[in-house]
Amino acid sequence: MAARFSLTLPRHQARLLYLAIVYHLARPGSEVDPTTLQEYEHGLTEVRVALEPQLAGESVSLSLTPFQMARLDSALLGIINELHMYSVFDRMAGESGRPRSLAAGFDETLKELFPEMRDDPSYASQLAEDVMMLRRELAESIKRAKEALAEEEQAAQAARKAAKKPWQLWKR
Repeated sequence: MAARFSLTLPRHQARLLYLAIVYHLARPGSEVDPTTLQEYEHGLTEVRVALEPQLAGESVSLSLTPFQMARLDSALLGIINELHMYSVFDRMAGESGRPRSLAAGFDETLKELFPEMRDDPSYASQLAEDVMMLRRELAESIKRAKEALAEEEQAAQAARKAAKKPWQLWKR
């Protein structure tokens, strides 16, 4: 079995992580394997379920697979851009009540996790900086996770190559 990554995060970082996962999962196809077109069996949906009940505590603890760590990196990158643009979209939407994000449920989750957003949409820029700092703190674990995934893929390719029959030259 592949190595697992243990994370213990304080409440603020855990909420940022949860927000990133909500945003990631709201994007169509985010948890679909492009090769098989099937949903990932152990993706970020599983992490969201483990994280949600812990959000009220002072800190959270998670155990993630290398694949989940790599997906988490993608989610953190996506949320940074969304948060940077949030105050711009807020000004554009004005009092219309239109959502500031196209990701379903993002606006509600953002304001629920960070009540400061109700009065000051520019607070999203501070949250974006906090997400960048979180990503930097997780950088070494993310790097190790991606290396582990690359090793697993190389081993799988070698196994597929070894399984080919020597007389089937066209499959080499």
